[in-house]
Amino acid sequence: MIKYLLISSLLFVSGYAKISLEDINSKPPCRAKDFMIWQFLKQNITPDEADKAYEQVYNNKNNRLFYAYAKKTKNKHVKYKLSCKKEQNLLSIKDQECLELAFTPYKATKLSNAQREKLAKRLKSESKINILKILNENHSKNAYKTYDADTILTLLTNTGYKYRSKHLNIEFDKEFIDSLAESRKISYFIKTMVNNDKFNKLQKSLLKMSGKSLNSQATFYLALNHLRHSDEASAVKFFKLSASKAKYQKNIDKNNFWIYFITKEQEYLDKLLKSKDINIYSLYAHDKMDKRVDNYFTGLQTNKNTSNKNLLDPFHWNEILKEIKTTQTDDLFDLAQEYKQKDMLPVRSLIIQKAYKYNIHGYVMPYDEHLEDLSLDDRALVYAIMRQESNMIPSALSHSYALGLMQIMPFVTDHISKTIDEPITRYDDMFIPKNNIRYSKAHLKWMKKSLYHPLFIAYAYNGGLGFLKKFLRKDKFKEGKYEPFLSMEMMTNAESREYGKKVLANYVMYKEVLGEKVSILDLFDTLTQPKKTDRFRKRG
Repeated sequence: MIKYLLISSLLFVSGYAKISLEDINSKPPCRAKDFMIWQFLKQNITPDEADKAYEQVYNNKNNRLFYAYAKKTKNKHVKYKLSCKKEQNLLSIKDQECLELAFTPYKATKLSNAQREKLAKRLKSESKINILKILNENHSKNAYKTYDADTILTLLTNTGYKYRSKHLNIEFDKEFIDSLAESRKISYFIKTMVNNDKFNKLQKSLLKMSGKSLNSQATFYLALNHLRHSDEASAVKFFKLSASKAKYQKNIDKNNFWIYFITKEQEYLDKLLKSKDINIYSLYAHDKMDKRVDNYFTGLQTNKNTSNKNLLDPFHWNEILKEIKTTQTDDLFDLAQEYKQKDMLPVRSLIIQKAYKYNIHGYVMPYDEHLEDLSLDDRALVYAIMRQESNMIPSALSHSYALGLMQIMPFVTDHISKTIDEPITRYDDMFIPKNNIRYSKAHLKWMKKSLYHPLFIAYAYNGGLGFLKKFLRKDKFKEGKYEPFLSMEMMTNAESREYGKKVLANYVMYKEVLGEKVSILDLFDTLTQPKKTDRFRKRG
């Protein structure tokens, strides 16, 4: 989704159509209703109205909603909780409950040993007390041996980058590093350490880890760590271990790709060719072997009837989605027959793919009428992003309230509204394909002034142009034995990393569908040539 822009904080567009409490009362609990409540809370309403609206929230763990509510309500307990969470000076807090709410490991690093000892006597949470105690240790493996794995890994991951860099780059022995695997925090720890060379001693410690009790993701990063430390044999061993633990075909393919890339053993390329998942790794194998991908469709039979459900309405889409999720696999083909209307093509495509257990993939193009002004290449890019963002569902709404086909965030919508002709008058207008695509085209046009490669455009679309610029300038995507693939796997933003892979695969497929075939091998080769990809790096 479009998340960030290099702009100052934007205010809610005051000209948007108002939502009433009656509107909210009339809707069933779901994410779409929460979105209505969030909009309502940003209007000029009374504290009593805010309370009545927030009582109906479906997901009360949504911080976006909570903070909007806290600004409007006069509820003393809500105001109290918010003020406690924001308090930075732990020693100034007198109330026990407030102290527990305010405490974080990062805030605790700002205290002296004596202050932490004093604070530990006031806290009731054993895990927080242990954090204060371990912060007072002399930061050595021997000092940590009396603590549980959760406490140690909280110290190593949640205390702030500067503190960790200064105090916690420690080399541990095999017994100690293996003992940390019992914590659920181990995967995040491994990923964080492997991604940052300033923790070179911790990376060296991870080379000793057995990985037998870890999940597929953690063992995959251990494999990358061995690869980055010039131990290909161990890397292959861990890639095989990761593949054996993987739950999804795309992750099996990822590991088989790396095993092939290192060993050049044909059996792993053959495994990629046989994969029913369409991803950058299976596409690599098809391109390498000059084989066509054939397990996909681009169109489905539809009729001219109009459905009694409105796909532009997020409440209707919520009902349809529930129906799809609760329908047994054997009944999905029958369900697909109920959605043969032309306006329901995206829904029908989703159901067919699920019915085939995702061994066949849909690359439908229901919105060509809004893309006629674009080149075939830009059309492929828009559809590639749209397929990943919303599966072509115009009323798709994310947990962070990204809107519609191209999942444009409300604050980005506000910004584009100030620069575009005939701006929308309410956020619900972003569920209309014409509007959503028009806004996204404006945003993509702006990004393409700096980026020339679909992968980098995807990264920026998801994580922001500033984030990508910073990442590229960290010696990424340079010529090297394992490039560009190692840089792709080492993308620091996990969401953007996987998002970019999926959009790139979609792009290759839509280029094929539109009759303008592109080689994914060529796209990979181009990534290490700055003059062909972006304006942020020095030209070769």
